[in-house]
Amino acid sequence: MGDDAETLAALSRFFRDHLVHCLAAVLFVGRLADILSTRLGTPNLRLEANPLVRKLGWPFAWSTLLVSLVPYAEPWGAVVAVPLIVASFFVAAQNLSRAWMMRAVGEQEYLAFSRRAFAKARPAVVYGSIAASSALIAGVGLLLALFYPSPDEWAHDFALGIALYAGAIALHGSLAARRAFRTIRQP
Repeated sequence: MGDDAETLAALSRFFRDHLVHCLAAVLFVGRLADILSTRLGTPNLRLEANPLVRKLGWPFAWSTLLVSLVPYAEPWGAVVAVPLIVASFFVAAQNLSRAWMMRAVGEQEYLAFSRRAFAKARPAVVYGSIAASSALIAGVGLLLALFYPSPDEWAHDFALGIALYAGAIALHGSLAARRAFRTIRQP
């Protein structure tokens, strides 16, 4: 047990001593995970919720790796990097939770199934579900912010990341629902 604690302490010291580089590396991994999980689930971006990525395509998606340079921006880079890390990892996790099904049936069939579901759904229920899901996630961020209210504490930055993710889910989920409802109304 002592060796594990010593190893963890050494890793923690290394991380703090090389904070900017470590944050940049972790942010790069988070962005890469988001991009690769998107690629796995929707290689043609037909199911991509972010309209900017869907419109500008893979070159733009890959260019978001440049966000990993944010930690090097002084004096605010490290503070901004942590919420971006949290949001990137959560988005990648959500992508991966559905990627297997998207791969199994293909983008076209998954999209067709989704459209059939939207055709049977009431908009209020869809938007209400998106809002409630986002609110619950944001609630965790708020709770963390209440426990660590000082912006000088790292946990506060993690709380902002959770809130950022909740906002992304609300925004992109609502935009995707709007697009789906418009699509099923067209002849």
